[in-house]
Order: sequence, then C-alpha cells, then structure tokens
Amino acid sequence: MSGVGKEVRRLREAKGWSQAKLAVETGMAVSGISQIENDRRNPNSATLTKLAKALEVEVADLFPLEQPRLPELVPPGQAYFVPLEEGEEEDKVEIRFVRLFENGEEVVRAMRPAKPEEAHEMRKLRKRLKAGHSRE
Repeated sequence: MSGVGKEVRRLREAKGWSQAKLAVETGMAVSGISQIENDRRNPNSATLTKLAKALEVEVADLFPLEQPRLPELVPPGQAYFVPLEEGEEEDKVEIRFVRLFENGEEVVRAMRPAKPEEAHEMRKLRKRLKAGHSRE
C-alpha cells in the first residue's frame, strides 16, 4: 500500500472510523473505499474532494509527502532514475535535444538524428528563412 490509499487509511484510522463510516460520510460504497486504500483504484478529482471533505483535510493532504531522496551528486553526463515500484510501468520518452547546465556551464548535450521527413522540413524552413533575410 502506498500513495493516496495509504494516506486515506491513515487519516481514516486517526479519526477512529471504519471503512463503512467513511463510505457513509463520502456517499461512496465501502468497496470503493477499500479499493482506494488497497491501491486497486485511483480516485478521480471528485472522489478526492469527497474524501478530503469527509476527513476534514485539504485534497493535497491525501498525497504522501515522502519522496525518494536524490543522491547528493550526480556526475555530469549521467542521469538519475528512481527505480520502478511494483506494478509501475516504464515511461517511454523521446528526446530530441537536451542541454543541461551546471553553474552556467554546459555539462550535457544530447540529440538524436533527424528522421528523413524532419530533415526535409528543416531544409525547407532554412531556405524560407534565407529568402526572407535576403529581401531586407
């Protein structure tokens, strides 16, 4: 159990309430409360608002404050990734161009080769820009 479900359970238990009592206070089913607390259901914004109101907290209080600590120093040119938790899926990211700076100095530059259609569009744009500057 982690995340919102853990906080909902912690806040509910701090009030001395059962899941049935929280269900009554929110107008939800007991099974819905159980699913949220056991991370089998992600509550939407309306549900988060109902839970926060019933538990007498702000919606932000339903989200845990604990975050994985970043290492003290990540060497230049390296990235830091937090390991996936059980059940999490890996994100797919396409990076076109990245420049990272440290103390105003570039420490990383990364890019991927342009696809043929992108290269063609860049050449067309460059020609249009050159034509625009030559008229001035």
